[in-house]
Amino acid sequence: MFVRLGYSDLKIVFRDVGTILQYSSAMFLVPCIFSLLYTESFTGVVLYYVLSSAIVFLFGFILKSFFQNEFSTQMKHAFLITAVSWIAFTCFAALPFVFIQGASFVDGLFEAMSALTTTGLSVMRPLLDSMPRSLIFWRSLLSWVGGIGIIVLAMVGVFAAYTRASKLIIAEGREERLTPNLKNSVMAVWWVYALLTGIGALLLFLSGMTPFESMNYSMSAISTTGMDISSPGLAVESGYWAINLGIHNYWVDISLIIIMLFGATSFSVHYLFFKRKDIRAFFKDAEFRGLLLLSVLTSLMVIPKLGIENGIFHAVSALTCGGFELVVTQAIGQWDEFVKLVLVLAMFIGGSAGSTAGGIKISRFIIFVKGIYWKAKETLLPQKAFFAKKFDGREVKGEEIREVVFFILLYAFFIALGIMVLTFDGATISNSLFEVVSAQSNAGISTGITNAGMPLASKTMLIFNMWIGRLEIIPAFSLLGLAIYFVRRKRKQ
Repeated sequence: MFVRLGYSDLKIVFRDVGTILQYSSAMFLVPCIFSLLYTESFTGVVLYYVLSSAIVFLFGFILKSFFQNEFSTQMKHAFLITAVSWIAFTCFAALPFVFIQGASFVDGLFEAMSALTTTGLSVMRPLLDSMPRSLIFWRSLLSWVGGIGIIVLAMVGVFAAYTRASKLIIAEGREERLTPNLKNSVMAVWWVYALLTGIGALLLFLSGMTPFESMNYSMSAISTTGMDISSPGLAVESGYWAINLGIHNYWVDISLIIIMLFGATSFSVHYLFFKRKDIRAFFKDAEFRGLLLLSVLTSLMVIPKLGIENGIFHAVSALTCGGFELVVTQAIGQWDEFVKLVLVLAMFIGGSAGSTAGGIKISRFIIFVKGIYWKAKETLLPQKAFFAKKFDGREVKGEEIREVVFFILLYAFFIALGIMVLTFDGATISNSLFEVVSAQSNAGISTGITNAGMPLASKTMLIFNMWIGRLEIIPAFSLLGLAIYFVRRKRKQ
C-alpha cells in the first residue's frame, strides 16, 4: 500500500510540487479584476492578493531550485505529488481569507479546503454578506479549479492506478485518452468544462440572476461544490421574483439541477457528445443511466417527507454531491431520520467516475452490487461453470472487484472515524453521520454542525475527511508513506 521512496524520489516530488505552486500563484491575481471592478480597497484587498501570489511563487521557486534534478516523474511520484501539492496549495489558498477577512488560519484553511475539494461546507457563511465580492469570487474560483483539477488527475491516471473504472482513460470501453495526445486531452477537457460553465451561467441569468450571481453559481454547480454567495443562500439568490415578490423562482432550481447533473456526468461522455453531436453518447454510458435512475429513486423516497420541490432538488443535490440547499441548514438537522438516511446513501454513492462529483462513484457501486450477485451465482452454479462478468460492455476481473470492495471498506473506515470525533464533541450520531458523509463525499449539505464555533477537533476532522475523500484515499496513503520514510531515516541517524 505504501510507496517505497528514496531520496531521489523525494527530490522529484518536491521539485514538481514547487513547479505546480509557481504556476498556481497566478490564480491569486484573478480576483484583483473584481476588486478593481467593484472599487474595493487597493491596500486592504488588492495588495493582499498580490502578496499571496508572491508568497506562493517564492515558495514554489525555492522548492524547485533546491530540489532541482533531471529525473523523470513516474506514477509512484504522481500519488505523492498530488497529496502534497493539494495540501500545500490549500494552505496558501487560505491566505486571502486570513489577510482580507481577518479569519483565523484554521477557518481559512477549512474554507479553502472545502472549495478546492468541491465540498461546499462553510464556516464563513454568516460573513458572506459583508465579504468583499472579490473574496466571494475567490471561493467560487477555487471550487471551479478544484473541479477541473480532479478531472485532469483522473485523466492522467492518478486515480486509475488502483481502479480501472476511470471513464476518462477508458473511453468507450477502450483504454485510451480522449485524444491520442495528453496535452490535447487536457485542453479538450478544459474546453468542455468552460463551455458547460458558460451554458450554466446563461441558464441562471435567463432565470433571473444577476451576471455576478449566475457566474458564481454556475462555477459552483458545474464543479458540484454548492457554495452560496450570501448568508441566506438560494432563498435570496433566486432572482427578482424571490427578492421583490416573495415568490420562489423555480427556474433557478431547475437550472441548478441541470448543471449539477452536468457536473456529475463523466466528462468523457460530454466530450463525445460535443464531438459527435449525438445525444445517444449519454444514454450509452452505464453510469449516466445509473445517475438518472438513482436520482429518480432517491426523489421518490424523499418526496413523501419533503414535498415535490424540496424532494427532487435535495435528492439530486445529494447524489451529484452538488450540495445546494433550499432550506436553512438548521432545518436539515431536524429532518425526518428516514430522509437523512436516504440522502446519506445518495451522497455516499455520488456521481460518475471522471466527473467533478464525489462519493465512491456510481461505477464502483454498480460493480460492488454486481459483485454480490456474481458471488451468489457462483455458489449456486457447479464449480466449473463459467459466466461472463461485465460492466459497461467490458469484462470485470476478480482483482478489480476486490479493489472496489477494499476501497469502499477504507472509505467507510474514515467515515466511522469522523463520526467518532464529532459525537465526542457533542453532536448526535445521525447528524454526525450526515455531516461526515457530506464532507468526505464532497457534497456539502449540512445539518448545522459546520460553523465557525464548532470544536477544533471537529473542524480538523472534517478538513481531513474532505481532503481524503477528494483524493480518493490512495494518494493520501502515499503521504503517510512519506512520513514513515522520514521517521525511519531519523531513527537511523
